Amino acid sequence: MHPGRQTGGDAAFKSARHEVNEMALQSTVSTSAGRILVVDDDKRARDFIVSSLRADGHEVDASSNSFEALRMLGRSWYDLIVSELRMPELDGPSLYSEVTRRWPSPPPVLFTSGLGNTSAYDGFLEVIRAPLLTKPFRSGSLRRIIKRLLE
Repeated sequence: MHPGRQTGGDAAFKSARHEVNEMALQSTVSTSAGRILVVDDDKRARDFIVSSLRADGHEVDASSNSFEALRMLGRSWYDLIVSELRMPELDGPSLYSEVTRRWPSPPPVLFTSGLGNTSAYDGFLEVIRAPLLTKPFRSGSLRRIIKRLLE
């Protein structure tokens, strides 16, 4: 995934457990900007997500790892967290657990993944009912899900 080149289709992120209602997400432009924290160890993916969200007027901070993200969350409140599912040291589910342990009313989380098979995370995603956006994805898909999560 590269900011200048979008690959994949909107259908790439759909699964039986996390299907997004496309009819409810017609507009790609967010009507309410939010403060969003992006956590991804892949710089290209992180930059792509950040630039897509800033284009909609969101205030976006980014982190390359979960430990830094936790420090950022300790200094500032975010309306939403966008986190890679699989990262070294502290993965997305571990980050989520730590956030919910530290803050009783945590912001919603959108998970992303470049894994072809996310079955190891299926139980976790089902329990917390968080959406999963599978890489590669288009900016429009990301923006529609963010809009829905911020409403």
